[in-house]
Amino acid sequence: MKNVHIAFRSLFKKGRHNGIKIVSLGVGLAMGLVLIAKVCFELSYDNFYPESDRVFAIQENVSVGEKKIEGYPHVSGGVPPGMKAEIPGVESATCANVIGEYLFTTSDKKKYTGNFVMADQYFFDVLPRKVLAGNAKETLSRPLYALVSEKIAAKIGGGKDVVGQTFEIASFPGHLFTIGGVFEEVPDNTHLKYNMLVSLVSFETVMGWTNLDQWFGGDSYNGYVRLQSGVRAENLLQPMAEMLDRHVDSAQLKEQGIDYALALCPLEELYAKSPATKRMAVMLVAIAFAILFAALMNYVLLVISSLVTRSKDIAVHKCYGASGWNISDMIFSETFLNLLVSLGISALLILALREMVEELLSASLLSLFTVDTVLMLVAVCVIVFLVAGLLPSQLFSKIPVASVFRSYKESRRSWKKALLFIQFMAVGFLVCLLVVIGLQYNKMVNDNPGYKYERLAYCWMEGVPSSSRRALIDELKKLPEVEDVSTCSSLPAFSGSGDMVYRPGTKETIIHFADLYGANANYTSLMEMSVIQGKAFDHSYSDSSRVVMISRMMADKLALALDWKDGVVGKKIYVSGHGTPNDFEIAGVYDDVRVGAIGSELMGPSALFYSGRPQNTLVIKLNKMSQENMARLDETIKATLPDKEMPVSSYSVSMANMYNSSRLFRNAVMLGGIVTLIITLIGLIGYINDETNRRGKEIAVRKINGATEKDILSLIASDVTWMAFPALLLGAGASYYAGEKWLQQFAEKISMNAGVFTLSVAGVLLLILGTVVYRSWMVAVSNPVESLKSE
Repeated sequence: MKNVHIAFRSLFKKGRHNGIKIVSLGVGLAMGLVLIAKVCFELSYDNFYPESDRVFAIQENVSVGEKKIEGYPHVSGGVPPGMKAEIPGVESATCANVIGEYLFTTSDKKKYTGNFVMADQYFFDVLPRKVLAGNAKETLSRPLYALVSEKIAAKIGGGKDVVGQTFEIASFPGHLFTIGGVFEEVPDNTHLKYNMLVSLVSFETVMGWTNLDQWFGGDSYNGYVRLQSGVRAENLLQPMAEMLDRHVDSAQLKEQGIDYALALCPLEELYAKSPATKRMAVMLVAIAFAILFAALMNYVLLVISSLVTRSKDIAVHKCYGASGWNISDMIFSETFLNLLVSLGISALLILALREMVEELLSASLLSLFTVDTVLMLVAVCVIVFLVAGLLPSQLFSKIPVASVFRSYKESRRSWKKALLFIQFMAVGFLVCLLVVIGLQYNKMVNDNPGYKYERLAYCWMEGVPSSSRRALIDELKKLPEVEDVSTCSSLPAFSGSGDMVYRPGTKETIIHFADLYGANANYTSLMEMSVIQGKAFDHSYSDSSRVVMISRMMADKLALALDWKDGVVGKKIYVSGHGTPNDFEIAGVYDDVRVGAIGSELMGPSALFYSGRPQNTLVIKLNKMSQENMARLDETIKATLPDKEMPVSSYSVSMANMYNSSRLFRNAVMLGGIVTLIITLIGLIGYINDETNRRGKEIAVRKINGATEKDILSLIASDVTWMAFPALLLGAGASYYAGEKWLQQFAEKISMNAGVFTLSVAGVLLLILGTVVYRSWMVAVSNPVESLKSE
């Protein structure tokens, strides 16, 4: 307690840099600990399910010609129940369909938003959640019945029982769903996020058709199995292959150039051990380490900087019998108190910036700081405490008693330079990494996808009758703010389905392409897609016309595969996924467009099929993209279809949101870089102050002998430059390696040229030198007589 009391008094003593030490360490801890908590959170996905090591996701491994897809996360509807019925060792299996976020209206006309998943009656057998009301299995076996989470139930019922209440999903009008039960909320650390479970058998009732008994194609379902205790997943691969052979004509598929197999992925590895998650975790750990290390080294640097001023104090303690252990104990007590105050500052910072932190990390603070995570953070704090206390205690305990009787000149300059060197290296790493990530993000957001979207708005029209769609299109075209209106099945940014082209007269697959499905006559002109052969869709086609436009890449592949030396326009192709007959005439060829976001694959072949009827997606081209024009669109839609909820979205904003994870990662690196840079500059200022105090008389003598202010500044700046430059280069080298690893997830990426890193290093070096000049100027222009008075 005595040492704690001494440590508390030392907080308020001058010359010990306590305020700067504590604040800089607190800021570094806040950023570093939050990033470590984020990594722990990401790596804990789906581990909350009981005996989660026995739960596996069913995946597909498919190859069509040259295109190979490993670990495709969706399967056909017949696979999960087939696994339970035909494969020994499978305790239970479930089939689910993630349908996304939808608006729904309750019987009292109140509107809510929920994340919907359609699931069969065995869903909670495989992925258990506590059922708070009702019978889950019975509910999920009945058409037009649903389970809701406890939070949704609280919103709807206001504390009252909601079982038996009904609601209508806006996109599926005319169908009332009955709430049959309430389940415990699903944690945030899950790959399958939902708060509304609708019975899977409702699909046929709502849509009028079903493909739940299909074994190949229609692979849009999430399938999961729970294995019996002691059963190994690898032992089921052969039975799974044999099961497929019983239900799928493998020989015919091979004739078509298709290889199709099933695989099992452990539930806990589905997200946490995916390549993207592992890359992100490694990067965040590196950033957290750089920030914490910089903050820790800065703390130690400032402690060592106070060595001269504290030497007599330590020597007096030794004169009164204090041993080296007593001195170390005193320093550790001070470190513990400083760390405690720094953690308090960290907590206040995190709470004050809670919204920004939660947005940055895409998770709530409560979900981030679980028991396991807190234990990890405590371990990190213990390591920080030991490092922050051990080195200074060793140096202070070795101060000679003779320092009481003479001026103690030991500067520990080598220690200071080493610590500052490490901080410079951390800054170089984060700043260069930030530049790489920022340039890649800028490339993704401002990339040319093969069409123009800056003035486009869109909304979904599921559940809206064809006549009402036409009426809405007519009303929108009357607006002076609107340049053109069209519809399509799916916009390129959100399309993901693929289909195949067969060799004429056979079932041999020659091309796999991204299917953009139906579009109206004016769609290509509205999107400003470049037509390079033939013609675009126009109003000369009837509703029954079977014509298609294909991309340049698809045209080249078809011409090569089918030996069409005179071009593709006017030729017929035979495709899957469009019913029978399956032949379509090629009307024209458009330049390649990107389907989906920039990812691990380059632009591929795509096709667009003509439709004379309004499709599900309404696309509006404005004269000018503005909030006022978007509001006018909303008003017109509500006036024309008052009973529908059809919010209008900006295509540009949606495109940027597709890269939201990259944006948040960029922001995390940027914030980490700023924090580390500030901490390092604080340490640099402390180092310069100590150096100018230590070398004050030397500088005075130099000035008396004719040295100018420029010479003095050059003397101090050159010392820092020779220390900072190699450290920044090492940091840049580490960032090159980390940036290259991060960029592996993108097929289209920036060039990692030396110029990017040279400019980054030069920018940081200039900032460091600017700080040196700023803090050294007063010494350079001071009167040398003042420094020599003590001689």
